[in-house]
Amino acid sequence: MPRAAIDVISVYVRKAQKQRSRLPSFRSLAALEAVVRHGNIVWAADELGVTPGAVSKQLGSLEEELEAPLFHDGHRLRPTPVAIELAQTLGVALHLLREGWDKATHGLDTGVVTITGNASLCMHWLVPRVLAMQAAAGGRAIRVTSLHTSDTWWQSTVDIAILRHRRVPVGWESQTIGTERLTLLGSPERARRAAERGIAALGGETFLAAETRHGDLDRWLAAAGVGADTERRDSVHFYVAIEAALEDMGMVVAPIALCHDLIAQKRLAAPFPACTIRGAGLAGAYNRAICSPRTAESLFRWMKREMRRCSILPAV
Repeated sequence: MPRAAIDVISVYVRKAQKQRSRLPSFRSLAALEAVVRHGNIVWAADELGVTPGAVSKQLGSLEEELEAPLFHDGHRLRPTPVAIELAQTLGVALHLLREGWDKATHGLDTGVVTITGNASLCMHWLVPRVLAMQAAAGGRAIRVTSLHTSDTWWQSTVDIAILRHRRVPVGWESQTIGTERLTLLGSPERARRAAERGIAALGGETFLAAETRHGDLDRWLAAAGVGADTERRDSVHFYVAIEAALEDMGMVVAPIALCHDLIAQKRLAAPFPACTIRGAGLAGAYNRAICSPRTAESLFRWMKREMRRCSILPAV
């Protein structure tokens, strides 16, 4: 900072201390900087979005605070040395303020976006769509990390979470992404045989279930008119049940959207596509402390569209 500017500020500070006054308003300081830089009150007022009269009033107020003129007498707008030095110093300060503001407002729009969800959602729906999500997020890199029911995921650095409930920590915002539609799925050959025998013969089928989706299988069986007294294999996590279905170890009641790609790839099939039930609601939540609302909203809009598309059984 130039020595002359330091002297000017020192004089002002001493006067302010003597007068027991605070710093003048930010508007008056910004007005002085703009007028000296443009050399024209009208242009300065246009930049600041105020009237020329308001700028003149702010300059007059600043002169009263300084107890010194800011411009020489005459028709031409000629700033005094005090005004020039102060305006230059203010220019540096305003530049730093703008940089700080840009960093605060746009810093959350850069870097990697970390998205978390349950393991099955990450494996079969989020990970295959990373490139599409990056495009929806304006080109920002996307990282997907899975969570389990017992995980305290909000204590880690996570930008966005896809949840089967709306219980979010303080400081997080959430909105509905979609609602699951569940149907019975199995390997293509197992599904073909089941379809040929009909729903009434499902009592002899082996069903795969998971503790994390308690009740889904029983609700589907009830909707299909199948007795609950069936052979079933339970696992702790749902992705294990899906993997078992892929290995033709039984049939699983699963969200159509979650298994959309597996169905399209003919790795799973729905023997009774007309028999579906409503599943859990999915919510998207984001941490306002580290994730830009703009990025979150862009991703949530994309997820809603994609979830609707994937909730329709693909033609195979």
